[in-house]
Amino acid sequence: MIVTSTNTIEGREVLRYFDPISATVVIGANALSEIGASFVDFFGGRSRNYENKLQELYKSVVESLKQNARSYRADAVIGFSVNIDELSGKGTQMFMITAIGTPVLLNQVKHIQAEAVGGDIDGSVIKNKVKASLIIERYTGIYTMDNATAEFIATSRLTEFVPLLFKAMNETGEDQEFKDRQATLFRYFDFLDKDQAIAILYGQLLSDDLTGAQFKIISKAISSSNLIDYDQVAKLLAGSLLAKNAALQVLSLDKDWYSAQDIAYLQTLKGEGLVQLFQEVVTVKESKGMFSSGKEVWECLCGYSNKLDATACISCARDKRGFRAEELKPEAVQKLINRRLEVIDGI
Repeated sequence: MIVTSTNTIEGREVLRYFDPISATVVIGANALSEIGASFVDFFGGRSRNYENKLQELYKSVVESLKQNARSYRADAVIGFSVNIDELSGKGTQMFMITAIGTPVLLNQVKHIQAEAVGGDIDGSVIKNKVKASLIIERYTGIYTMDNATAEFIATSRLTEFVPLLFKAMNETGEDQEFKDRQATLFRYFDFLDKDQAIAILYGQLLSDDLTGAQFKIISKAISSSNLIDYDQVAKLLAGSLLAKNAALQVLSLDKDWYSAQDIAYLQTLKGEGLVQLFQEVVTVKESKGMFSSGKEVWECLCGYSNKLDATACISCARDKRGFRAEELKPEAVQKLINRRLEVIDGI
């Protein structure tokens, strides 16, 4: 979902304005890590821990605002602003972060017309595509990109940037400048038509070269923009283990609206239908070790051989279905789906 401080969105027409909405996060000063830091330290940015905590709170309140906007079936929030207030009294000090904005319904994206019409080609299209080709040609990483370039990519809606974006997903950086610039880049999917964004993101989840880093960022983008598509989920569940994990992430999300087709699909997963799609992925074989020859072991996907009664791989900590202890399991999502269907049946 697009969230902007401006009252317009380039290339999009506002069809309907809803009433302004707000979201608030309050935290006590003693909940922050550096108790001795001063109020000026908190807002002056001299304390790294405070700055990181403030960024977390900012993201939390923005996400809450997006959730409120989705209840209106809005496509974006305009006029976005954030206020930070200090609340104190009776020996306590708290900080309140309030986000305000106006949810709006937008028209469909006007796709860039690159073909000649009557022998003429829009000059702005040529200009933007030339600029895009230079950016792609010179791209060496997020650190070497300036903010204006990141913003251009995010708002361009040019599909030639897709490979660059997936490459950027694999980059890592610890400082806030890198994180902010990377976040700006991935707003690209908010500016696309919803169907186009779904096709690109789910397409990468199904690709053979999907990486763990891409999996995390794409899952976050799907969640943030509510790009839930059960037709695509069905394809993920028939794919690789990483694709199946992505399907679990999507199925754990709440849709804004459930169509009759959505409900029919969930019905195919009811009971133990989802869990049954996740079978063991290990290979049981005889050990060839000097002292354990002839004993049965199970070989993990990582290649390590474990005792037959071991519940998790000693090397990578994955169980026989390929899950680590902290990862979302099919059983948890199965319970959620069954409960959803119970509620739907009762309506």
